[in-house]
Amino acid sequence: MTSEDDFDEFVRARWSATARLAYALTLDHQKAEDLAQEAFTKLWFHWRKLRKGSPEAYLRKIVTSTFLSGRRRRWLGEHPTDTPPEATVEAGTTQVEERLALRQAMARLSPRQRAAVYLRYAEDLPERVVADLLGCSVGAVKQHTRRGLETLRVDITFVTPDELADLAGKANP
Repeated sequence: MTSEDDFDEFVRARWSATARLAYALTLDHQKAEDLAQEAFTKLWFHWRKLRKGSPEAYLRKIVTSTFLSGRRRRWLGEHPTDTPPEATVEAGTTQVEERLALRQAMARLSPRQRAAVYLRYAEDLPERVVADLLGCSVGAVKQHTRRGLETLRVDITFVTPDELADLAGKANP
């Protein structure tokens, strides 16, 4: 199997998880897709030496560092409005309302707090791994996570690791 075939297979296997991570960081579907595509593009240039090792960890690092660096090219062709048009919502949409409330609360966190909280609870990564991904100390991860959770608890009262995993599109058993 060629390295191109290996890469194609890896992209197919990891696209959904990478897009979920990117969405949790950006809180925007279009930006998340752009971030995921950019991460896979960057990974391609290092694929030959990484494919036998741990490309998944390297990909996660690319997504996180690209998000935090803010150096991504910004396209200003569209100007979305702050509030969507009025829409009627039928009864029985409590889960949707909770997810929207959680998303809005996550949007109020700083990028580092959002990344730390998401990576720790939704991705269930150890503090040491999150510290490596964020390029900071374990103590800084603890501080970002604590402050992020405090902010979330003030904004909404139902934040649990299971609900963060739900935001990521995963269900914890």
